[in-house]
Amino acid sequence: MRRLFTALAMTSLLIATTAPIATATSGEGVYVSLGTSLAAGSQADASGTTTFSSDSSYTDQLHQRLKGRLVGDLAHVKLGCPGETASQLLGGVDKDGNRSNCVSLYETGSQIGDALKTVAEDNVVAITIDIGSNDLFDAFETCGQDSICLGGEITAIAGKVGQIVATIRNTGYDGPIVAMNYYNPLAAASIGFFNGVPGQQPPDLGFAILSDSLVRSLNGALAQTYGSFGVVLVDVYGAFNADDFGDDQPANGIPDNVDVLCRLSFMCPDDETVKPNIHLNQNGYKVVAKEFLGEFGR
Repeated sequence: MRRLFTALAMTSLLIATTAPIATATSGEGVYVSLGTSLAAGSQADASGTTTFSSDSSYTDQLHQRLKGRLVGDLAHVKLGCPGETASQLLGGVDKDGNRSNCVSLYETGSQIGDALKTVAEDNVVAITIDIGSNDLFDAFETCGQDSICLGGEITAIAGKVGQIVATIRNTGYDGPIVAMNYYNPLAAASIGFFNGVPGQQPPDLGFAILSDSLVRSLNGALAQTYGSFGVVLVDVYGAFNADDFGDDQPANGIPDNVDVLCRLSFMCPDDETVKPNIHLNQNGYKVVAKEFLGEFGR
């Protein structure tokens, strides 16, 4: 199991960091998106290798749908970075001492620095955040299946997420901040698909259930932290039917949550030479964007 989480953590090391970070253009308002590869719109190429970013990200799709809803003219400062941990977002390093993959792309040298600069200089009317998933993979590498160790690491992740929100709020920004919890791409192990491992392997339902337990623990900690700051939390886990290991929608021998993953991500390639990939396809990002949009509409 450790090997499988190692393969997942290594995904961020296989991407090319050549795409520019988006900056604001003139307009009535600015939407700032912070986060990981999901905010950047990473997908998979023909071999299953992670791409850096795309304009199909949930943040790009949300931006298009927020235009005219929040303000007449809305710019998008897209800061999400593949592989980003909460510590790196704050300008620090990950567990191995590495700075952000995007450090050379940020004007200030960090994701939080660029976000604060934008808040200070522009009319920011909305902020979205996804952060914590890469920290969870790091935690598993540190702890293995030690539940006490993992619990401590998840608590630490939530603390750093709280620091991110507090840093933003301390600028005086009082507009909407909407964050998300996480789906579980590793549930595909229940039918033999493992991130970065070509071909369909022997199924491992135990690993799928373990990964789901960790994702639910992280999501619970994120909900408590965001809630304490009044941040609205989008339930992506629920939108992906992630806890449903049953087989009745449809009854096809595949757990219902994995049916969703196969439709919305790159975890179930038809070609046995292609590596399964945890990232979402355009339709998957569309589902996430729709969930965010629903919260902005309240």
